[in-house]
Amino acid sequence: MKMKLIRLLLFCVFGLFSVQLSAQDQYRAEIGGNVGGSYYLGDANSQLFKNMQPAYSGFLRYSFDPRLALKAEITGTTVAGQGFTSHPVLAVDFTGEFNFFDLEKSEYKQFSKLFSPYIFAGLGLMSYKDSTRFSPQISFPFGIGMKVKLGQRCNLNVQWTTRLLLADNLEGVKSLDNPGGLNGSNPFNNDLLSTLTVGISFDIWKRVCDCENNTVMKDKHKYKKK
Repeated sequence: MKMKLIRLLLFCVFGLFSVQLSAQDQYRAEIGGNVGGSYYLGDANSQLFKNMQPAYSGFLRYSFDPRLALKAEITGTTVAGQGFTSHPVLAVDFTGEFNFFDLEKSEYKQFSKLFSPYIFAGLGLMSYKDSTRFSPQISFPFGIGMKVKLGQRCNLNVQWTTRLLLADNLEGVKSLDNPGGLNGSNPFNNDLLSTLTVGISFDIWKRVCDCENNTVMKDKHKYKKK
């Protein structure tokens, strides 16, 4: 599972250097899905990428401009570790994103690219099995990613998300909930759930063309060439 995921990510990275697109329309939003793996860090697991579990998600992203976006995402996975039975987890995240480049195809804009790394952070809610019932808890999702324009309306998303819980009971077992009572109220010793995913999205909700501004930029571009 781990090696297949790594090979898929490497394939996506190498694909960045071969993507060539023509000028394209601009859209306000994207809708898509991701697949990948997840792992948790807590009292029953202290090693990165150990006990990886399948993960999948669906998301809706709204772009304010080529740099800033707001995303709502629903992720489903399971939690596994030593000393407890794996159980399902559902995470709902609302995050703000910042692209390091203008993610659009425009030969008249200096910083426009067909790909862009990005960072994000926000607020979320996780529902998982706590003893005998499912318990919702507040979380703080944050992470890094890469977006790539694959076609006129198709995009590639590679993302690593970490969710910090305001709780220490993601295992759902009382004996693993702060064993020994050493944590106290320390918020930095709470459980973490991370996902590493790859996905495809499609642009929706076409923007109105700013034809006047495009004409000005085109004229400036021609003037610089002269």
